[in-house]
Amino acid sequence: MKGRLELALGLVEARLGKVDYFAGREFTMADIMIVHSLPTMRLFLPFDLTPYPAILAHLQRIGRRDAYQRAMRKGDPDMAPLLT
Repeated sequence: MKGRLELALGLVEARLGKVDYFAGREFTMADIMIVHSLPTMRLFLPFDLTPYPAILAHLQRIGRRDAYQRAMRKGDPDMAPLLT
């Protein structure tokens, strides 16, 4: 499982190292899915994203969006998302 996780994270890192948003130049549903999946997964399976600076930058970029913050307050106010 660790090998598959590293492969998947490597692919995501490579993509986000080339573009600001997962699908290209614009914020899309793909970004919402990534920013929801990674922090949530890390609650159940802790792993370090330090080796993936583009992923971390993406999570933090999306986490700064007003809409993201409003959605988190509304949808899961007790959850502190793992964006770092």
